[in-house]
Amino acid sequence: MAQLSDDTKLTVLNEHYNNTVADFKKLNKTRDTNFLFILILLGVMAFQYVSPNQSQSVLVQVVQKKLEIDAAVSINVIGSLVWFTLLYVAIRYFQNVINIEKQYNYTHQLEKELAQHYDDKAFTREGKAYLDNYAIFSDWVHIVYWYIFPVLFTVAITIKIIGEWAANNQDALQLWLNTAIYASLVVSIVLYVWSLHRTKKNTEDNV
Repeated sequence: MAQLSDDTKLTVLNEHYNNTVADFKKLNKTRDTNFLFILILLGVMAFQYVSPNQSQSVLVQVVQKKLEIDAAVSINVIGSLVWFTLLYVAIRYFQNVINIEKQYNYTHQLEKELAQHYDDKAFTREGKAYLDNYAIFSDWVHIVYWYIFPVLFTVAITIKIIGEWAANNQDALQLWLNTAIYASLVVSIVLYVWSLHRTKKNTEDNV
């Protein structure tokens, strides 16, 4: 098998880097979209908690309009659907953030390989250059994604599920179903934070 020339290797590495950066940007876009959906769903839950009667009327009308039906829709069913949707979107969001952290580390490695061919002055846009020029902002984003958001997320859903138990206006099966979804969200949040720290640790060990 013929050996690849240095120019060919560099070309292949460059193409792989471009594809990796493109995938990285898609992950960022998906993460931001999922984050927005989480905020919207938490807003719906806050509306249900603060104004249960008004939210019941609004949500039923919205569901009937979206599904184009005139039949009565149980607000309790809608509430459980909101919990289910939040769990699904949250898991997707957590996966996105974890993959982005891994992608960051891999992108930095590729940039390091490529920069060796350009006196360490090129291919640093996504990694070293960003961290150098936006160090404070990068640290703040890190704090928000790793600490502030998980804590606020947990507090919000905890208040919501406590409110549902206190109101006691649902049948027992549905209330326990929502509680099971709540527990799944808490477990997912804990695993999310743990995975981020494990990713960071693995990166430091490989440096």
